[in-house]
This record gives sequence, C-alpha cells and structure tokens, in this order.
Amino acid sequence: MRALLAIALAFSAVAAPAHAQRNQAESAASRHAIPVREITSPGGVSAWLVSDSTVPMIVMRAYWRGGSAIEPANMIGVTGVMTDMLTEGSGALDANAFKERLQELNMSVSFAAGWDGVAMSMTTLSENRDAAVEMARMALHEPRFDPEPLGRIKRQMLVGLRTRETNPSYIANLALDQALYPDHPYARRTSREGVEAISRAALQERRAALFNRATLQVTLVGDIDEAQAGVLLDTIFGPLPQGAAQPAPPEAQLSAPTPLIVRQLPQPQSLVLFAGPGIQDEDPDWIPLAVANYILGGGGFSSRLMAEVREARGLVYGIGMGPSVRDYSAVIRGSAQTENGDVREAIEVTRAEMARLYTEGATQAEVNDAITYLTGSFALDLDSNVKIAGVVHNYQASGRDADYVNRRNDLIRAVTRDDVNRVIRRLFNPESFTFVVVGQPEGLE
Repeated sequence: MRALLAIALAFSAVAAPAHAQRNQAESAASRHAIPVREITSPGGVSAWLVSDSTVPMIVMRAYWRGGSAIEPANMIGVTGVMTDMLTEGSGALDANAFKERLQELNMSVSFAAGWDGVAMSMTTLSENRDAAVEMARMALHEPRFDPEPLGRIKRQMLVGLRTRETNPSYIANLALDQALYPDHPYARRTSREGVEAISRAALQERRAALFNRATLQVTLVGDIDEAQAGVLLDTIFGPLPQGAAQPAPPEAQLSAPTPLIVRQLPQPQSLVLFAGPGIQDEDPDWIPLAVANYILGGGGFSSRLMAEVREARGLVYGIGMGPSVRDYSAVIRGSAQTENGDVREAIEVTRAEMARLYTEGATQAEVNDAITYLTGSFALDLDSNVKIAGVVHNYQASGRDADYVNRRNDLIRAVTRDDVNRVIRRLFNPESFTFVVVGQPEGLE
C-alpha cells in the first residue's frame, strides 16, 4: 500500500484536463480548504476528521503498519487471505448472510493487505450509520474464518499459481523485484506449499499480530460530527489491544543495475518494465521529483517519453513512469507495451530521452507547465468525500501533518527550475535503470 500512498502525496491523474478545466479546478482549490481536524475519542482512539454534511454519507479509512513483508517465510500470502476472510462471515452471519446484510444497508466494508500494512475501508449512508458501524465492528473483531470460504479462497489462489507463469505482468514484476533486491522479502512470492499451510489458526494468529492501537491510523470524512465520530471510533476500534508494532524487515539495498533482462513468453506483444533508485517521500527532493517526473514520464501525452516514444515514432501503445515507495525501499518505475519487433528501438529511444533530460535538464516552460497541471488538477482529486478520504488518509499514513492537504499546492508552486534539474541529475541517470522485457522481443541479445 505504501507505494500508492506515496504517489498520492504529490501526483495527480496522468491524463491532463483541458486548460479551462485546470483553471476552474485551481480556482476551486484556492477558495476552499479541506478542514482536517485531529480528534481523540472518549476511549482514546485518535483520528483525522473532515466533517461535511453536504452529502449524507460517511467514508472511513484505516491503516495498520505491518503487512506481507513480515509474513512467516513458510506462509507467504497469509496476510492477504486473512484480510479477505474478514468479510466472509462474522458473528452470527455466515459469508452469504454477511454479504446480504451489506447489500440491505447499501454499504461497503473491505480490507486489503499490502507489502507494508493492512487497510480497512467503510462507506455508508448517514441514515444507516449505526448499523454500518456494527457491521464494521463485527468484521474486525468477530471473523468466523469458516472452512468453506477459506477453502474457496485457497483454491482460487492455487489456480492463480498455475496461471501466473503465463502472466506477463507477474513475470516482469517478479524479475524486476528479484533484480533490484533479491534477498529482501519484497522479492518473495506465494508458493503452493505456502498456500496449503494456511489454516484457521494461522489466520487467527495473523489477525492478532497486526490489529492493535499502536499502529492504527484512521480518517473519517463526511456527514459526521466529532461526538458521533467518537462513538464510531470507540465502537469499531476501542476493543483493540494497545499492542506494539511488529519487528520490521531490513532496508532493501538496491543491487547494481542490470541493463537488460529478457523473459521469453509466446505472445505478439512485449511488456517492458524499468526501474532505478528513488527517494522516500520524506526526502526534501520529493516535491521537486513530482515536477521532474511529470516532465519525463508522468504527464501522459505531455511527457517527453510519450511524445518521443509513442507520438513521434509510434513504438508503444503507452509509456509512463513514477515513484514507487515502500516502507523499506524507494525506486522510480516505468512501463511500456509494444509489438515484439519494436522493443529494441523503444528501449533505445527511452534511454536516449532519459539521457537527454539528464544531460540538458528541463526547460523553464516545461517546469511551468508541470506546476500548472499538478496544482490545477489537484482539486479534481478532492471533488467527492470518497476522494477526499483517500487523499487525506494517504497523507496521514505517510506521516504528513493534518494541514498538508492545504499546503501541498504551495509547496509545488515553490519549486524552481534549479530544484527540478538537481533532482534530474540525482535520479534520472539512464545508466542506473534496470530494464525487464517479457515477450518474444526481436533484435535483443
């Protein structure tokens, strides 16, 4: 999850809106701050709260540190199975009855496991708040872990294991992770033995290890005031033990770059992934990186890579890049997809364009355009309670202060061309990038 959190700190959607839409969004963002408050429930559960009764709905996001990277080595995948099973029946409700009750209430509650943490989300209409809170409480504290849904999920995983060897995305990402940090948990994947070892007892143990107050972060957005939020927080999270963070894995030390890795897979197209050293989101260069990345590969059709590799030469269907941040590693990743016969030239042009930017730097016009888009489009990421909850919670989970959402655009506007070119020289050396190709590329050694 951390990669998604970090990208949201400074980046917006790839496709640029029209100029008038950008100006309108920027005007809206300037006029309306997001009123984020830090609150503590009567029972001592802390949260960030954005109260807004415009729409009669409530959105909750929660996150606990500790995810797949700290799983037992003989049971890779147990965290994901555990989170899936939390909505497969709880309390007196079996899996089908639980899902039917969610439909009756027109609400959603879900859990997800990432490399570095576990997430929970709930969305409900205001009129069903109390019943929805009870469903969320049951899912978190009274999971049944029944044999039938557990067996079904494990069978689905085993089918996935059989099909992943023909999945270009799986093959490419595994090859890239193993090349970047071969001895780190980030390079591990689920095995048949690991899936078969997952039991009800293992799920209970994993749940007890991860869910506590010590690593909990909660964001609430919507039609709910502080008093109501306090009741919600104490009902859902109050019964959690204080606990403590799980032992952390080591930092992932990046290996020396491998210029080219090819994995043969019979198909008419090739998937290309590339990655080089990045920075963590607390680094002072993080905001300038937002601007630099937009110019090179993060700006959709406005980026240099899209202009040169796709538009000028027609070598790829699409190409883009951006920072990928996990708790214990930071890289800049890119991807492209192309015909097998165009792979060699596509990689050559990509490297050449990176080298040109690395040598010459960005122009002032490019910096200005990137800042205009990144600030102007931000309001479009805040045009609903669901989006506000996602953005604000990402900032919370990434260690920002409660007002960061309102200062973010000013930080981007303060970026200079010198800042951008410093980051380019620091991070965009094409010789630092590893390239992986999956397919039947022609003309590659």
